[in-house]
Amino acid sequence: MKLKKLAALLLCAVMILSLAACGGGSGGSSSSEDKTITFWSVFTGGDGTAMQKIIDAYNATDPEYTVEHIMIEQTDLYTKLPLVVSSQEGVPDLVIQHVDRLASNAASNMYMPLDDYIAANGEIKAENYISSAWDPGEIDGVRYGIPLDLHSYVTYYNVDLVNQYCPDILDDGVITFEEIAEVAPIAAADGIYTYAITWPRYELLSWYYQLGGVLSEDGVNPSFNNEIFERVFQDFQDAVTNLWCTQDGDQPNNLFAQGKLIFLPEGTWTLSTVEYTGINYGETYMITYDADNMVQWASSHQFVIPRNDSMTDEKAAAIMDFINFVGENSYEWAAYGQIPAHVSVLEDSRIDELPQKFLIDDTDALIISDYLYYGAVVEALDTISYEIPFGRVSPSEGLASAQQIVVDNIRNQ
Repeated sequence: MKLKKLAALLLCAVMILSLAACGGGSGGSSSSEDKTITFWSVFTGGDGTAMQKIIDAYNATDPEYTVEHIMIEQTDLYTKLPLVVSSQEGVPDLVIQHVDRLASNAASNMYMPLDDYIAANGEIKAENYISSAWDPGEIDGVRYGIPLDLHSYVTYYNVDLVNQYCPDILDDGVITFEEIAEVAPIAAADGIYTYAITWPRYELLSWYYQLGGVLSEDGVNPSFNNEIFERVFQDFQDAVTNLWCTQDGDQPNNLFAQGKLIFLPEGTWTLSTVEYTGINYGETYMITYDADNMVQWASSHQFVIPRNDSMTDEKAAAIMDFINFVGENSYEWAAYGQIPAHVSVLEDSRIDELPQKFLIDDTDALIISDYLYYGAVVEALDTISYEIPFGRVSPSEGLASAQQIVVDNIRNQ
């Protein structure tokens, strides 16, 4: 009987020890850390597929920490991220977002500084990245972002229609508004549009920058309600009125695929869609006011680690390993149409065959806004960027409204 009692006591002790090892305790912490890196991205289309291929390649190396990719529409991600960071509930381990949001989010204590993690990694270094993508990741001497790429708007063109209506227009690789004015009436007479309104904020910002416009004179208060931007909007509206440009309700991508549009302004990320049309196409800079002053809007996707009280040095080291792997193995990202930020990929001979090679060779033409409230600006511009060209609002009224939206946004922060 005594032996039975002793055996029962020993069994109890073993069970208690087993439960403790599995992670009991008042704090609910586990001695066996989750070996998954939860990664949120704004890639929900073909870009998500391209990124997943890179992630699959990383996971196939059998790392200690595997990566789980969660694709979220960018508006939803930018809304959700501050909420989870504030509550510290469901905070992802890694996020990729646009560099334009970095300054304001860093000021809101949304990120973890990366300097110590980068130093411990030893492979992630400034010299391994395009400077125009690397430099904006540092805010007030602290690094919060590691770049994946540079991306911009470009002009896709129908080679056959160019040969028919303007065979010499691309001799210098640049299309100006003066050249458009010569071609557009002839093409319009045949029912062919010369260029299109797609996601106008990018076109409008590029033209505004080309004419010397700035979003803020003092770095804080918005100052884009001015004569320069009025001219840009008026020129766009005139193109619609003259039937040189696509009209309200048109589907530019479909028109391009049908051979009814010469120039399609679209993102570098749209390459696979354009290729799918089967059109004999080319790719060049955005349409410009001045061929000798090529300036165009750009942004960069940057890896950030959201502020997370549960982050360990071990997991952070694994995250750095993953980011470095993506950087060194991002040819798939280039093939998708983007400009990888890691210089090792740009030295790949296959890069020379990509249609965006002209931008890879001229990244100085790409301007990334450093305005603290850039996120508020683009949201405000989206409220008027279709309304003005299609004549529903005047340029002066629309710009006054958009700037006031930014002022109110700053006041309410």
